[in-house]
Amino acid sequence: MNLKSIATIALLGSIPAASYAQSSASVSTTGTARIVQPISIAKTSDLAFGTIVKPSVAGTNTVTVDASTGNRSLSGSGDAVAAGGTTSRAAYTVSGEGGQTFSISVPASFSMTGTPGGTITVTLTPSAATGTLSSSIGTAGTATFGVGGSFSLPNTQASGNYSGSFTATVAYN
Repeated sequence: MNLKSIATIALLGSIPAASYAQSSASVSTTGTARIVQPISIAKTSDLAFGTIVKPSVAGTNTVTVDASTGNRSLSGSGDAVAAGGTTSRAAYTVSGEGGQTFSISVPASFSMTGTPGGTITVTLTPSAATGTLSSSIGTAGTATFGVGGSFSLPNTQASGNYSGSFTATVAYN
């Protein structure tokens, strides 16, 4: 072999072999799931504004029950009086999978209808928009929240007993 032949062989040996397109590929994939206990809600008290003596002269009061404490207050330009009776925030206990977060949903308002007549529109305020159940995954957990509300009370409001209802909903996040 001469030097020229050796150089040609060396040159041919350094040229990469032809490559062809790959016709298939594979990869391992993992599936996951989290199984949790159903979420539930139980009412422990209703929203109660108690007895209020409406304003005797022109003017309007706002009657409020606090969502966190259940305390009732009156504000505004009227001379309404809180006359006693039972007052409370609406209160709820949520149960489900420990450690899980959930959302709280209530309508912005609802109507209470009076006997013998009249309507009051109540603006609702939940104590929180979300919550977290106690404990940890694999065990049951609970949480509580409240809903308060307020309404306008003019001196023209019809006297009577008023009631209405609304729905509170919770859902896992």
